[in-house]
Formats: sequence, C-alpha cells, structure tokens
Amino acid sequence: MKTCTFIVCFLLSAIASYAAAPSGSYDEKPADVTAADHLNANPAPFTRCIEAEKSDGDGRISPDPNASDGLTRGFRDALDYYVTYMTEVPQAGKYLITLRYFSEQNAQISVSVNNESLTQVELPSSGSWNIAWKEYTFEVNLRASTNSIRIKELPGYNVRQDKTCWTENGPSDPVEEAPGCDYIVKTNVIDLYPSCGQGIGLNVECGQVNCTGITYKWTGPGLDASGNAVSFYAPTQNGTFNYTRTTSKAGCPDQTSDFKLTITDCSQGSYKACVEAENSGGTGPITEDPNASGGKTRGERNKGDYSVFYSVNDVQVEGPHAITFRYYAEANTAINVHINDEVTPYKIELPSSNSWNITPIEYTLVFALKKGFNVIFVKGIPGFSPVRHDKICIEQMPGTPPSCDFTIKAQPSTSSPECGAQLTLTANCTGPDCAGIFYNWSGANGFARYTQNIEVTAPSVHTTDGYNVAAGKDGCAYKNVLVAFTTTGCQPASQPFSTCLEAENSTSNGPLSTDPNASNGQTRGAENNYNYFVDYQVYSVPNAGSFPVTLRYYAGSNAQVSISVNNVVLIPKLNLAPTYSWNIVAREETFYLTLFEGTNTIRIRGLPGAPLRQDKICIGPNQNISTRMAAPGAPELQTDTPSLQAYPNPAPGEFKAVFHLPIGTSGTMRVTDTQGRVWHERGVKGKGAHEERIILPDAPAGIYLLQVKKPDLLETKKILFIR
Repeated sequence: MKTCTFIVCFLLSAIASYAAAPSGSYDEKPADVTAADHLNANPAPFTRCIEAEKSDGDGRISPDPNASDGLTRGFRDALDYYVTYMTEVPQAGKYLITLRYFSEQNAQISVSVNNESLTQVELPSSGSWNIAWKEYTFEVNLRASTNSIRIKELPGYNVRQDKTCWTENGPSDPVEEAPGCDYIVKTNVIDLYPSCGQGIGLNVECGQVNCTGITYKWTGPGLDASGNAVSFYAPTQNGTFNYTRTTSKAGCPDQTSDFKLTITDCSQGSYKACVEAENSGGTGPITEDPNASGGKTRGERNKGDYSVFYSVNDVQVEGPHAITFRYYAEANTAINVHINDEVTPYKIELPSSNSWNITPIEYTLVFALKKGFNVIFVKGIPGFSPVRHDKICIEQMPGTPPSCDFTIKAQPSTSSPECGAQLTLTANCTGPDCAGIFYNWSGANGFARYTQNIEVTAPSVHTTDGYNVAAGKDGCAYKNVLVAFTTTGCQPASQPFSTCLEAENSTSNGPLSTDPNASNGQTRGAENNYNYFVDYQVYSVPNAGSFPVTLRYYAGSNAQVSISVNNVVLIPKLNLAPTYSWNIVAREETFYLTLFEGTNTIRIRGLPGAPLRQDKICIGPNQNISTRMAAPGAPELQTDTPSLQAYPNPAPGEFKAVFHLPIGTSGTMRVTDTQGRVWHERGVKGKGAHEERIILPDAPAGIYLLQVKKPDLLETKKILFIR
C-alpha cells in the first residue's frame, strides 16, 4: 500500500468534510462567523417550524391524525384563544410566516409581534375543522435573537392552529421587487356641507388585492392626522375649505385625492341654540301644552325619575356655556345633570314654578361644553317633585374661556396583579393649568371618588379590567383616561359560569319582607309602590358575553321593569306577565344581558304600573330555579322593540351594533370617544332588525359611545375597546 503525501491527504480530507456539511435551512441558531465568511458562504435563507401544541397558549390541545405532528390547539366557539410562538432568528429583518390551520369558514386573526401593535389578517376557509388543512403566508419584521409572535382568533371566528414556519425573506423575493402599486382608494366623507364646527368622520375604501401596506395622511384646515379612519371638527367660519388625502406604499409613488367642505351657517356672534324636550330622547311621556314653547313637553306628574336626552350639535368652541332650563314644577325640586360622558352627575336644585301646566319657569347654569356634538342628560331624582321639561337653550359665554391646558396620565401600581389582589390606581396632571383639578373614578364596581388615588380589588378571574378616571376643572370639559390591568395566576373555570343571587341579600331601596314561598324565605318590594329597584352584584364573570338571566318575582297584574348593567340601560322596558298573587305563586322571566368580565351590577327597577316583588335572579346555563309557575308565560306578552346592543363588549376595535329601526324611517349611527371626537358615522335606512358591522382599527383603547339616532329616540351604548 502506498502512503499518500501530505498535500493529497489534506485535499481528500477537505473534500470529505464538504460532502458531509448539511444543506437547506438552519435547524439551530448558526455559530458566529465573520462578515467575510458569511458573504462567501452564501447560506440558504433561515427557516424554522414550530408546533402550536408545543407553544404557550390558552387554546385546548387536541389530537388530530391530519395535523403535522398529530396535535393542534383550538376549539369551537371559543371567544378569542391565542397561541404564542417563540423563535430565534439569526438576524433582524423581514420574515415570512406560514400558518397551517383548520377553519370551517373564512376567519380573522390578530397578529402581535413582541407585544407591539396588532395586525389583522383574514384567513380563507380550509373547509374543514379536522380533515383538510390550509396554509396562509404573511410578512412580519423580526429582531435578531428571540421573538414572540402571538396569533389570536377574533371573537366570532373559529381557527384551529397546527403550526407556523418562519422563512427569511431575502432581497430577491418578488414581493420586494414588485410591491403591487395597482390600487384605487376611495375617500368617504360623512358630510360635504357640514354645519359650523360639526364633527366630521373620514374613512377610506380599498378593494384591490394590492391594498396591504398602505398608509394614509390627511391634511387641511384643522386636520393633520394619519390612519384609514380619522375625525376632526369642521371650521367655525363660512367658506369653502380644501382637504387632501395622501396615500403611500413602500416602492410605489404617492397618490393624492382632494375634497372640499362648504360651510354657510356660521353666525357672526357667539353660539346660541335651543332644543325642545319633545324632540329629544327620553323616558318621560310627550304631552300637549298650549303654554309650552313648541306646544309640547316631556313629563309625568306622578313619577319623579324619568329622563330627557338633549342632543346639542355644532358647538363652536370648547368652554363655558350658559344653559337655561325651561320647565314646570309644582314644588321646589332637584334633578341630576350629566354633560356628555362625565362620571358624576351634577345635582341641581330647581325652584318651583307653582304649576304643572300654566306658568313655566327658567333657571340658568354654566357648564363646560366640548366643541362639536354634546349630550346633556337630565334625570329626575326620586323623592323630589316631578319636573315637566319644556326645552333648554344654550349660549356661549362672553369673554375669554378659562385656560384648560392640562394633560392627565394614570397607571396602576402593577399591570398584572394576582387574582383578587389589592392594587392602587393613580392619576397625575401635567401642564400649566393643573391647579384646581379634581378626579372621578368609575369602573366595573360602579363607584366614583373625588380623589387622585383609589384602591381597587382585582377580579378573581383571568381578565383585562378597565377603570376610567375623569379629570375636571371649573369651566373645562372632563378629560378621560382608561387604566387597564390584566389579572394573573387565576384558576381556570371548570364549568360554564352560573350563579343565583337573592334580592334580600342585594342593595335596594325596596323594603324587605318575609314570604314562606320565596326561594330563601324573603323578598324585596312593597304592594303599594312600583318604584323600587334591586342592585344584584355579580362577581367573577369569566368572559364578556351575552348571558341568560332569569328573574323570579310576584306581580298581581301586568308589570314593567327597566334593566341596566353597570349604570347603562340595556332593556328600557320589559313586560312581565302577572302571577295573580302578591305572595303565593311566583313566576319566572328569562332575558339576555351583555356582561363584562369581572364584576357587574344588574339593576332591575319597577316602571309605572303594577308593583313588583323581586325574589331572586339566576345567571348562566345552570339556573336550577325551582318554583310553582303561573300561566300563560310572560314571553307571550313581550312585544317591546329590542334595545340597542353591541357585541362583543369589550371589543378589540371591531364590533356589531344590533338595533331596531322601523321600515320607512331613517336614522344615524355614530361612534364617539369620551372627548366627543367622531370615529364613525353613517346614515341607516329602516328595515326592522339591523345588525351593522363597525370596524375602527385605529381607535385606541378606552371607553366609546355608540349612538343610534331614530326619528323619536336617541339610544346610547357604552363600549370598552381593549388592545
């Protein structure tokens, strides 16, 4: 045998080493190499796949022979389960994510990279929950080393996640070379001929396949904003004003589109307006009166707590305005007044007009209004003389408005408290005008306090909870901030949520009475007075959603109640069939309510008519109410028009508005924040039952008002946006 020379042996060894080197994607993070070595090696793009069942998430793991590794994450009818995939990449840059999944219909997911802003992705159907899978690819930016990518199904959709694969998107990728510039964008303007200072909503429509990655910039008088949906106030002087929308996409030339607003109704003097009570929403009946300003009023002589919603449009400047109430009252009385979404009402004492229908009286107060649209909510106080409302008039105060240059920030002592733990919420004011600021807090517990710091108890379930702090100052409008935190360390619910609450153990202004036929031997209510309420405190609701609620009660004849959740009226009037007995035979009535995660307060209040004796309520699927029932059932008498609903609530920026608008009529649907800014507005034509989808991807987390204005009623619903 011949011995090889040193040079020949070295060459043979190098060839053998090259043949044994792996090719294709990296399975592990590559070893450090110099820049020159890396360029010379020219490795294949980084690729890695991660199984859903091996990643963190709150979706159920289930076997599936058709899955890539025999397991998946997800289950039908879950509201919003998620999977968090952790991956390490060799270098920062653009990566393609390919999600393998099952979905019986088209679905939508949100994608969050490293806990940053959400991106919404629509997935085409795989046509099956467990047989045929589908893959969908989208692009994200990743940083070098460790990244977390959370993929979360949106409420109302069902997605069963199998795995994800990550591929480095090199410079030769055709997506980078041809970004797709063939798109057409349409601008939607709520009103091209607005009133003076009116709130204006703008949004865009882009229906082509190349609409991803587009950004929008809006400019013009009083407008400098970005996003596909923005709002601003129209100018407060007459004329024609030009606005521009600039559409941009990486690798494409900018596109511009112009529109004009024409304003003709700005007065030369200060703002003045009057609003009739009979033309406003409310719970009080409309009655004729020849002495009233418009020949009609709102009010009921034997009921003190009905309400009137005055809508005030086109206020030209923010600041103090004189509001004059014209009314009738047979004795000195008092009312509660809410301005917009202020947390705590103003208790206003009113002098008597000494008449119910002959001589009206006027009383003027000063309130801070916002520019644009305002709502003034007036409600009678039980125990005071009833008020018959005629109208209100608003006038801008002369002189220089007070300085309101301050900003409010608020934060919890911890953003992730343990279930049931105590935490502190703190508000702080910054800016030159913080002197004289006061704070009011409200949340699921329905409280409001005149303090800068409050102590709260975290819910005993895993949830994201929110509390609102409203900062006020005399002559300035409230400024609102949402403080959010997420509970941790909670035990998962072992069964569907259900609970029963006794009326006698709940807060109420109704007397407590014994009854051997009641579920626990006691009830609340009085036979000679309908105007009692019971506040049922519901703790530890695991998820926001719609729940069946069953009321057990006694009523000698047909009765009516209103039902509210967390101080928001959800059912203005519910008919209850008689039990034909005050204390012998009980009856049940089931209805549905939208509850928040955590703590909720359900108030059931009697309306004019037969008095009601409340026994208890049960919530959820396992109600187990045992009672002797009278017949016929109450649902046979239920003829009321459904009230305005919104779901899901809390919402991730997209929700559905459900309401009733009679055929042949028209109305307006609007979404505003607590500062009065209009985020969405459009007209609707009556077709009976409506279910309207509203998407606000750029609206930040916080409390919003959904309003549907009908010919004879303004309905309002609070919505909490979480991100």
